[in-house]
Amino acid sequence: MHPQYVQHLIERLWRRQNFWHRLGWLALTPASVGFTALVRGRNLLYNRGHFPTTQVPLNVVSVGNLTVGGTGKTPMTLWLAQALQARGYRVGILTRGYKGTKTDFTVVGTAGKPLVTPEEVGDEAVMMVRRFSGVVIAGRDRMAAAVRAHHEFDLDVAILDDGFQHRQLHRDVDILLVSAQANDNQWVLPAGPFREPVTAARRADVLVLTKRPMEDAQTPTFPLLGIDAVSVFSGDLVPTAFVNVDNRGWYQRSLAAVAEQRVLALTGIAAPASFYRMLHEWDAIITEVLEFPDHHHYTHADWQHISQLSQKCDLIVTTEKDLVKLERFPFATGRLLALRVDMHVEPAAPFLDAIEQRFRYRKKEAHTYGSTLSDSGGH
Repeated sequence: MHPQYVQHLIERLWRRQNFWHRLGWLALTPASVGFTALVRGRNLLYNRGHFPTTQVPLNVVSVGNLTVGGTGKTPMTLWLAQALQARGYRVGILTRGYKGTKTDFTVVGTAGKPLVTPEEVGDEAVMMVRRFSGVVIAGRDRMAAAVRAHHEFDLDVAILDDGFQHRQLHRDVDILLVSAQANDNQWVLPAGPFREPVTAARRADVLVLTKRPMEDAQTPTFPLLGIDAVSVFSGDLVPTAFVNVDNRGWYQRSLAAVAEQRVLALTGIAAPASFYRMLHEWDAIITEVLEFPDHHHYTHADWQHISQLSQKCDLIVTTEKDLVKLERFPFATGRLLALRVDMHVEPAAPFLDAIEQRFRYRKKEAHTYGSTLSDSGGH
């Protein structure tokens, strides 16, 4: 069965819109009850110190969420890394390299230059290298990666991308992203979208509410979680440019580049609806749509299918996460664009102040990542 079909089927069961969906959802609930018990037991053991957490001599910030699907974790990680870097910190990003073949400590790249492929460390890790001037490190063992990152790159701050559930490594700040879009299904997997019970949000130090309705101009709240102790901020994904690629690398084009152009919208992400909305907002004429499963590995056959489907289109427009996997194929110059979106946090300065207040270590003297990388032999 096609993975995308399975994903859509499960999402329909979660919504329980008809009798058969409700029946299918009921069949999943015993597994959710068991999984919830396991998760609660694990968290209890960490809370009481029976499962140890390890501290490393640098500031560790986790960016994560409670649900499956996109809440903007990777854009948030990039924004935070760049913002702290601008405040004088030496920042590195630690990712587990989701869907990559490499599992051990791997330097994905530095200074915007990838050293490995998306197949080895996953598409998001390589995309972050393209966007971030610091070091990006992949490794399933986050604790070991943090220790080596400290020793080899002398960082002030390590940011864990998708790290809320990874409790083995002590973090100084836990940032939790929560979608403001209404969802009455609070069940844990597989009967619902939650990785943990909603009460796990009490571990968060900072809450960022994403995907708010545009008309909601009030101070963000999330009463479902029933927590008052954390600082709450607002975060929105905003399109900033289109990215093109040639033999010299990546370069930006204006958002107006798609205006009145016939577009093939090409995605391999979990929830492409907002992607289509942004294209419409910039007056693109979407004449063809091609969707692949999240983190799809594009093949030569896929490239041929894309090229054939796009014959009557002016542009092929995709996401940056897809672009890192598609740039190896010989698309016509200037025809393949990726929409760049950035996270905008409001209010930004108090948000960063709240992060810094929890840091244990001061900034070190800056020196280039390039020299550190060459001194460490690259890996």
